[in-house]
Amino acid sequence: MRARQWISNQQQQEANTVVFAPAVPQQPSLSPAVPQPFRPSQYTCMDIGCLCSYMRGLSGPGGQCTLQNGQPMRQAIRREYRQLSDNERNRFHAALQQLKRSGEYDRLSAQHREVGTASGAHSGPGFLPWHREYLKRIEIALRMIDPSVAMPYWDSVMDFYLPNPRDSILWSPLFLGENDASGAVVNGPFGGWGTLEGHAHIQRALGNEGRLFNESDIQNVLRQTEIQNILAYTAPQNGCPYPTNYGALEYSHASVHLWVGGDMRPPAQSANDPTFFVHHSFVDYIWEMWRQSRQSRWTREQAYPQDYVYCANQQHFSNANMRPFAISNRDGLSNAYTDNMYRYAPRPTCSHQNPGACNSNYLFCDTRFNYAHCVSKVKQGGNCRGFEGLDACWNGFCNNGRCIPGQMPMATTPPPPQPNAVRAPAQNPLRNNAANTTISTGPAMCLNDDPCCPIWASRQECRSNTNYMSRYCKRSCGYCRAPIDRRQGCFNRHNNCAYFRNQGECTRRRQWMSENCRAACGWCNMSPSQLCLSVARFSRM
Repeated sequence: MRARQWISNQQQQEANTVVFAPAVPQQPSLSPAVPQPFRPSQYTCMDIGCLCSYMRGLSGPGGQCTLQNGQPMRQAIRREYRQLSDNERNRFHAALQQLKRSGEYDRLSAQHREVGTASGAHSGPGFLPWHREYLKRIEIALRMIDPSVAMPYWDSVMDFYLPNPRDSILWSPLFLGENDASGAVVNGPFGGWGTLEGHAHIQRALGNEGRLFNESDIQNVLRQTEIQNILAYTAPQNGCPYPTNYGALEYSHASVHLWVGGDMRPPAQSANDPTFFVHHSFVDYIWEMWRQSRQSRWTREQAYPQDYVYCANQQHFSNANMRPFAISNRDGLSNAYTDNMYRYAPRPTCSHQNPGACNSNYLFCDTRFNYAHCVSKVKQGGNCRGFEGLDACWNGFCNNGRCIPGQMPMATTPPPPQPNAVRAPAQNPLRNNAANTTISTGPAMCLNDDPCCPIWASRQECRSNTNYMSRYCKRSCGYCRAPIDRRQGCFNRHNNCAYFRNQGECTRRRQWMSENCRAACGWCNMSPSQLCLSVARFSRM
């Protein structure tokens, strides 16, 4: 029931303020339509071709991208955290640390705090699409720093098997760090990280409540055949035709938040802890496994539960805006995420015939029963009871239920032969081979949304029509900080204009493109006033 409380819904909606554009100077009876929301940045990209210019790369045919050091920019491969090499793991940590130092980590974390309650991010069908988009954005932020990095996933099933999951190597300085008696994370890559609430340390309370994922949770999700059991109504009210689904992925995911505790417990604080992102990467992977096994390619982008006001607040409806992102909840179903931006390496597996197939120094194969499976190693001093004789301890061995330093004693007798056993080949885990490049995320660009903005600003509309001008003419009215630009004539303000043109945006987003990508769209033969009038007319067609 605490998981239900964790995702409890306070149904509210933001009020929309109606705004109107000023009139076109040459034709006072004509006012252009309010521009479509378009805030292009690296975070809105849905393929490598879009991301390329933000990475200062060279675009090639077929969406290829060559980085400044000559290496190709590739799709991210999300692998289990403990299957990263030491170098890959250290680079992931270093990118997170740089993101934290820059302030961008806290800015992205604050986006989750804003939707911690009363939103379409929790307690309903929008949960999985929202977090998919959010996770994509932090992965992009990391890759802007180091393109070789991908967001790993934490398969907590492998910790669930331990007698005390708090003793997992995951909670050591090598990975997520340890906390002191007060719960403060004091070592590891995130030791000493402050929080949005002003605390000096991330807080955790491992194992005080909740539980980790187990294999039954995963298989329960994969067995489902109806979309409302995946994009679930997790907080329905009286009148909803669907009962509360306590087996929904959102519920089992919430139990892991509770198990980690501390900052991970309340939704508004959970993104303070980088554990949030590796946990949600696994949640997203579970969803993707279901999509691949139960849905056709077409259905993946179309199937969404019906919009019932008694089942979820309206921010969860399929065509509702995915606040604070300028896309809809349905957009979060796009195949483009895993077609272009990232994909998942398989979960670690092993067998009696190939106990070394976990492919990690931080995992071992539990072969005690018929079902062999990978388990997280235990840190020194931790509880390893039941795993004596197995390679269960990091840099040590299991003696009387405790991991102690040293090498595991060799078996005095060989194991019995496996009749008709065929030794499986060792897995060759997918690796990222992207470039070693450090790139700053940089501030968001300061742009207008309509070509008439400079003309309106010169006519004092910034003062007389503040509601419109503060939203759509930020550059001309000084509502954002733009770098000094002394270029004259016809040029592109955005560095991704060629990509936008090739995607058909000169037609779809004529207002924004005529202001910011004038050269790319071929409108240099028109004066600013002519372009203002022409685009205003088109916007009303």
